[in-house]
Amino acid sequence: MSVKNKVATSSLICYFIIVVIFAMVRMLSAFGVFDGLGAEADYIFNVIIQVVILFALSILLFSLFQKNKIKDTFRFFGCKKINGKAVLISIAIGVVVYFLNIFVATFFNSILSLFGYSASSSTTYMESYPFWLFIVNILITAVLPSICEEIAHRGLLLKGMSGLGQAKALILSSLLFGFMHMNIQQFFYATLIGFLVGYLALICDSIYPAMIIHFMNNALSVFAGYSSFNNLGFEKIIESLNVILQSNIILGFLFVVLFLVALVYLLMILIKLLFRETTMKNMKKLQLQIMKQLQKDAYLKELEATKNDEQIEKQNQVTLSFEEFDKLYKENNQKLGLMSKIDKEITFPNKEKMSLVNKILLTGIFVIIAGVTIFTFVWGIL
Repeated sequence: MSVKNKVATSSLICYFIIVVIFAMVRMLSAFGVFDGLGAEADYIFNVIIQVVILFALSILLFSLFQKNKIKDTFRFFGCKKINGKAVLISIAIGVVVYFLNIFVATFFNSILSLFGYSASSSTTYMESYPFWLFIVNILITAVLPSICEEIAHRGLLLKGMSGLGQAKALILSSLLFGFMHMNIQQFFYATLIGFLVGYLALICDSIYPAMIIHFMNNALSVFAGYSSFNNLGFEKIIESLNVILQSNIILGFLFVVLFLVALVYLLMILIKLLFRETTMKNMKKLQLQIMKQLQKDAYLKELEATKNDEQIEKQNQVTLSFEEFDKLYKENNQKLGLMSKIDKEITFPNKEKMSLVNKILLTGIFVIIAGVTIFTFVWGIL
C-alpha cells in the first residue's frame, strides 16, 4: 500500500472508531442513560462528545497509528498560526456565513416540511436566561465544536485523505461532517458550511480560519437565542426580514435575491483577502528563505573556488533540477513550520487511487452515520 493510502487508512480507521463510539453514546443518551445526571446531563454529554471523542481520539489515535509525535500531528492537521488580519477577516466571514446559513436552513427546512417532516420538540422552557448561562452555552455550543469538530473533520479527515485528491477529500469530509450531526435538519447546512471551511483550510493551509468561522456561526446563533429571550434587539433583524418577505411576495423575493447576491459577493472578496493574508504571505516568506539559501550556497561555492585558485563563471540565475528544488522547498517549508513530516511524504504530484481497504472503511462510516440521519427523517415524518 502506498504512503498516501496508508495515511488515509489511519485517518479512516480513527474516524470509524470515533463514529462507532459517537453513535453508541447518542443511543445511550436517547434511551435516557444520562438523565440521572440531572439538568447538567446535556452539558456533560456534549463535553464527552466534543473533547473526548472528537478531539482526543482524533489526535491520539492518528499519532499512534502513524507513530507520530503529537506536535507533528497538530501541524499536519493544519494547526499553523495566522496573523491578526487573517483572524479579523475570518471573523467577518463567520458573520456572513451566519446570515447565509439562515437562508439555507430555512430553504431546506421548507423542503422537508413538504414531505410532512416535523422535528421532535425538545425545547427546554426557562424562566430566566442569565448571562452566566449564556457564557456556558457559548463554551459548549461554539468554542468546543469549533475546535473539536474541526480537528476531526478538517484535520483528521480532510488532511488525512487529501493525498488521494483534495477535491475528493473535500467532498467526502463535508458530507461526513453533515451526517455526523445525525440530524436531517442540520445535515444540509452543515454540509455546505463544511465544504466552505474545508476549502478555506486547503487554500489557506491552516485550520484556524475554519475554526474561527465555525465559532462565529455558532456563537451568533447562541447570542440570537439569548437576545430573543432577554429582548436585546438582535433577533429583530431576523424578524424584520420575515416581515418584508411576508408583506409582499415580489418585493420579498427581490430583496432576498439582492441580499443573497450581496452576501455571496462579500464572501468572495473576504476569501480573496484571507488567501492573501495566509498562503500568499507564507509563499513570500518561503521564497525569501529559499533565495537566502541559494545565495548562501553560491557564496560558499565561490569561496571554495577562490581557495582552490579556480575560476568560476558568475551567472545571473541559479539553475536547479526539479529534484534539488523540491528537496530545498520541503526543507525550508518545514523550517518555517508550514509543513509537517507527513506532508513531506505525501506531497508529490502523481495521483493515487483509493485502496479497497479505504473504500470498505468509508462505506462502513457512511452506512452508520447516514443510517442514523435518515432515521431522524423517517421519525420526523411518523
